[in-house]
Amino acid sequence: MDQYILILFIVIGAFYFILLRPVIQQQKRHRSDISGLQVGDEVLTSGGFYAIVREINTYEDRETEIVLEAAPGLLLRGTAAAVGSVTRRAGASGTGGHATTGS
Repeated sequence: MDQYILILFIVIGAFYFILLRPVIQQQKRHRSDISGLQVGDEVLTSGGFYAIVREINTYEDRETEIVLEAAPGLLLRGTAAAVGSVTRRAGASGTGGHATTGS
């Protein structure tokens, strides 16, 4: 009987370290990225668009609103949950691996 309890604890421990722990760490990292979001940061949205943060509006009665510029003059309004990841911080140098073309 003691063997079964030991095996049960081993299975629960393996489940935690293989499945739950990475998801919890990813959620913690995402919350940290969102809380440190600044105007000028480049983000990748959950829809797959790269955009630059132009405004961050916080409200007491609803979710934080973020205005993103996906293309010159094209502003998108959304929530912080729409941000998948921060690809480049506002003060970072370089183009972040994106090629730019001139006219």
